Amino acid sequence: MKRKYAVFDWDGTLADTYPIILDAYHYTFNKMGILKIDDDNIKKIISTLQNKDILGYFFKERQNEAVKYFYEYIEQYHTKNLKPIEGAAQLLEYCKKKDIICYLLTNKKTYFIYKEMEKLGFQKYFKKVVAAGEYSQDKPHPTACLAVFDGILPPVNQIVVIGDGAADVKTANVYKKGNQRAKCIILDPKNQYCGETPDDKVKYLVDIQNLLERE
Repeated sequence: MKRKYAVFDWDGTLADTYPIILDAYHYTFNKMGILKIDDDNIKKIISTLQNKDILGYFFKERQNEAVKYFYEYIEQYHTKNLKPIEGAAQLLEYCKKKDIICYLLTNKKTYFIYKEMEKLGFQKYFKKVVAAGEYSQDKPHPTACLAVFDGILPPVNQIVVIGDGAADVKTANVYKKGNQRAKCIILDPKNQYCGETPDDKVKYLVDIQNLLERE
């Protein structure tokens, strides 16, 4: 089955952004005098919840205060030393060569995602970007997931969702008709993924290219 549509995640999938994101959480914990949470638990939460719910999960009634500190840090550092995940450009070029239409579905806010795409030169690869806050609900809620295709799903067996977290498997489950659904491939370089089961797990992005090539 030839895949014609690829829905990509951003953080930890195409862009090596977790170091800054984690630093931003620790900066916020310090500013607010709250005991830090370890990196693995932070990553687990942020790869599962909608963007609008994450800071509330960590900081409860002090969410508004946390927003100030968190985005203060992100604004200052998110594009400094930003690098792509190894093989990201090659995978996107492969999709372009094979006429696979690429979309970006991310829980990063619009302003920051466009700055980061510009930094890496990746804007040209995506037909549409759906970022956090653009709709009433964020990824992996069906509202955001279906907005990728403007509410009109193509044949779901032609869609592949490529990400690194549980929200990406949930996204693939939104793209479902009858007993068919989109394929989901999870990038898991450290073999630490423990969410809902995807169709495939890979260590490197080049492995995704190989999987698509064999279909």
